[in-house]
Amino acid sequence: MFGFGKKLFGAKREIKKLENRDLMQAIVGGCLLVAAANGEISRDEASQIDKQIRANKNLEHFGAEITKTVSLYTEQLEAGFRLGRMNILREIKEIANSPLDADEVFTNMLVVAESDGDVYEAELKVLVEVANILGLRVKDYGIEIPA
Repeated sequence: MFGFGKKLFGAKREIKKLENRDLMQAIVGGCLLVAAANGEISRDEASQIDKQIRANKNLEHFGAEITKTVSLYTEQLEAGFRLGRMNILREIKEIANSPLDADEVFTNMLVVAESDGDVYEAELKVLVEVANILGLRVKDYGIEIPA
């Protein structure tokens, strides 16, 4: 009986992983994309991304897979920003039909953009692009777009 319960718990955990994998990839990718928007990922931004991911209850069951995903997207962005951007935007589009996931991804990205004190023009451009993909309005998040 104990073995069955353990297997059932393991199966539930794997199902939860499958359900949230797109969200995890969109959050990690989106955060790295906004961090890299100005040409490099600052120490403050990298630290903020790490803190956010570790504190996110929806992602806690991914463990080492998050580290692999961060490494993969970082390598893609460094190898060619356009290519990395394309791959990350594909992941973000996969969660666009879920308002809760869209809000979570965008809010995580915004926190990273604000982590070093200011939201710079290049970061704002990425935020606006992602908000459009997700069907969100940046002004609903307190972001004013300069005229």
